[in-house]
Amino acid sequence: MGLIRDLIHAGGTGGLNWHVHAHYSKRRWQPTLQLIEQCLAQIDPKSDHLLLIGGSAGWMMPPSWLARFKRIDAYDIDPLAPWLFDVRHGRRLKAQGIEVHHHRQDALATLPDILQDHPQACIWFDNVLGQHRYRIRDEARVERELAQLKTTLKGRHWGSLHDVWSGPTDGRLLPAGLNVWSHHVTAKQGLEPAFSQKLLASVGAKEVWQDHLTGHVFAPNTPTAWMPWAFKPNYWHWLQAGWVNA
Repeated sequence: MGLIRDLIHAGGTGGLNWHVHAHYSKRRWQPTLQLIEQCLAQIDPKSDHLLLIGGSAGWMMPPSWLARFKRIDAYDIDPLAPWLFDVRHGRRLKAQGIEVHHHRQDALATLPDILQDHPQACIWFDNVLGQHRYRIRDEARVERELAQLKTTLKGRHWGSLHDVWSGPTDGRLLPAGLNVWSHHVTAKQGLEPAFSQKLLASVGAKEVWQDHLTGHVFAPNTPTAWMPWAFKPNYWHWLQAGWVNA
């Protein structure tokens, strides 16, 4: 039963349900993927070895970013992730001489050991930190552990793309309008109430939105990019992306 649950849900953050949804949402997600690609294109990783944490099948992963490395170690708890990642990206990466090594492992729980095993690698958390609250179910612990990451990663080159909020919308902002945020929201912005309200209003947020408890992943002076994600037609997420140089 445990294996079946993992295949379907992967701890509530992946599995078959996620992959089916992602496959049928590709067209709606494309504008956000373009914003992610623009953001990643501005990063200078300083290493040709990437630790990819929570990359799943690489649904939100631009091929241009993966192609910047010679070796990728991908960590995910989802048993379907290695196979689907290789289906989507493997042939292209292999043709470019890029090694991909998959690890079915809870990288957040074992991060210090992983960092010790790969002292020269840079790290990218791929839309995984915002899911931590759904696996742990203890808000105080989740906030503490996510805030601790910047200390654990001190001296390393690392970055993250993660959910900050998610909730229902009135469908006001169509996907074609997403690109306005590639310019307006790339800034050293904190989570001041006025800024938060501006983001939520821009996508026609209504009712109660979920806080993913990622507000302290980055230090306050870290330049970050914000981008809306039409996860479902009338249920959107606000994503934050940033990169920290050692």
